[in-house]
Amino acid sequence: MIRADRELLAELMSVNDAVPRVTLAMLDGTFSREQHADFGARLVALGHAVCARGSDEPTVVVDGAVG
Repeated sequence: MIRADRELLAELMSVNDAVPRVTLAMLDGTFSREQHADFGARLVALGHAVCARGSDEPTVVVDGAVG
């Protein structure tokens, strides 16, 4: 695994770990507009990074079916 993949996975794990805290803060009204914008920007940047990484990989075709 290359360093870029490890960094991407670390950011995915970090965002995943933040979701319960963010959700509770949104529900109880303590999540500010600025925090909302920051977390949204983080999600968008992560989505772009995952998409870019996927575009760098060769296409894989898997034959078979899920049963």
